[in-house]
Amino acid sequence: MAERIDVGLIGATGTVGVRLAELLAGHPWFRLAEVGASTASAGRTYGAALSDLGDFPSLDDHTLGLTLKTLDEPWDSPLLFSALPRGVALATEEELAERGHLLVSNASAYRMDRDVPLIIPEVNGDHLGLVTRQSERWPGAIVTNPNCAVVGLTLALAPLHRAFGLDRVSVVTLQGLSGAGRPGPAAAEVLDNVLPFIAGEEEKLASEPQKILGEFAFGEVTPAEFKVSAQAHRVPVAHGHLMAVSVKLSQPTEVKDIEVAFQNFMSEVADDHLPSAPERVLEILDDERRPQPRLDRDRGYGMTVTVGRLRKCEALDVKFTALVHNLVRGAAGAALLNAELCRVRGFMGEVGR
Repeated sequence: MAERIDVGLIGATGTVGVRLAELLAGHPWFRLAEVGASTASAGRTYGAALSDLGDFPSLDDHTLGLTLKTLDEPWDSPLLFSALPRGVALATEEELAERGHLLVSNASAYRMDRDVPLIIPEVNGDHLGLVTRQSERWPGAIVTNPNCAVVGLTLALAPLHRAFGLDRVSVVTLQGLSGAGRPGPAAAEVLDNVLPFIAGEEEKLASEPQKILGEFAFGEVTPAEFKVSAQAHRVPVAHGHLMAVSVKLSQPTEVKDIEVAFQNFMSEVADDHLPSAPERVLEILDDERRPQPRLDRDRGYGMTVTVGRLRKCEALDVKFTALVHNLVRGAAGAALLNAELCRVRGFMGEVGR
């Protein structure tokens, strides 16, 4: 890109917001120019607010010196990253789109809206065409990325969906603590323990993959028809969501052919040269003890999904283990990659257009 453009970050003091700020540092296409948070933090410097929260990210003095704005203040940047909680996003993102901003959101508020694209660029970048449907609702636009576990699950399912079709999917997740955001569960809850319920998580795992893997035609997405049964657990791991996946395919096939489908999976945006896109979006490991969060979550700078233990399933057709870095590929990095896709595909937008 010829020049960097200014961007804003709302929800900047949350776990995902801080990671987004770090990923934006020195980004070749974007420059973090505005930050916002709750009214309690408004008027303070970003650095002071983070210090009070016990966060000391690797950010330059300019970024740490930015003054935190409230969400209802005027924003100058045409592109805003949203790392807001669902409830706040539901009340705020539409208003910002009405002001003419492009919202690239990590929040779940509008993911399943029929006019809002739910994007994993390597899988369904063409769904960005849904943005044109939003022009009748507001002058700006909203683009979303999936739930943090859904990103890893869907990237692992995409090669199988393309090659053989999906009939049924069963997934059991073991999700890291950082996925709970701030403040997260108390230490006494998770020490020597596993929490067998994460509010709203199983519903997202059961519904978002079908929209992502659906077909975009005639200006709308027809969701894929496979079913997902999900069970979500919080485990005492800092970062990384590990998933045990079993799949019933529409076309029964051999495990060796499934392995070839994984290895031959091609990103839909390989020719776009997006700065945050990993060299290998999927990495297949032969070691039966892998993937492991501590050893494998940072592959591809956290943007690669790792698959291992691929084998025949006694109840369905095939089973495997998948790992995603929930804060990077599953959240901040996913939003940044979507913003890069928006820019290269000409959906950047202008304030008040």
